[in-house]
Amino acid sequence: MMHLAEGERRVGYAIERLLAPDEAWRGLVREMVALWSDEPPLEIGFSIVSAAAAIEASFAPGGPSHDAAATGYRLAALISVDVYAMQILEMPRARAADLLAYWEIDPFFARL
Repeated sequence: MMHLAEGERRVGYAIERLLAPDEAWRGLVREMVALWSDEPPLEIGFSIVSAAAAIEASFAPGGPSHDAAATGYRLAALISVDVYAMQILEMPRARAADLLAYWEIDPFFARL
């Protein structure tokens, strides 16, 4: 179960990476999996969705902030698709670190 303080740290981390000017978002999912490897993978996705929603709520529509929020939603959706694929393949998926085995099959995040 997500603890509020740790969840806030994950959301803050995602906000910083999504808003960074140098395409830092490309490594966001890999980094979050490494930093919070024992958390359920969907909590990583939830944190990124929360970050995207916070960005949308904090900035006017359009511009780089809109792109950052859209990127966050897209990354979170792709995490959920990976977890669903892991379920279909009957792969372990209790921990974010379990995503690493799936990324050997589908290396999208490994290469992003």
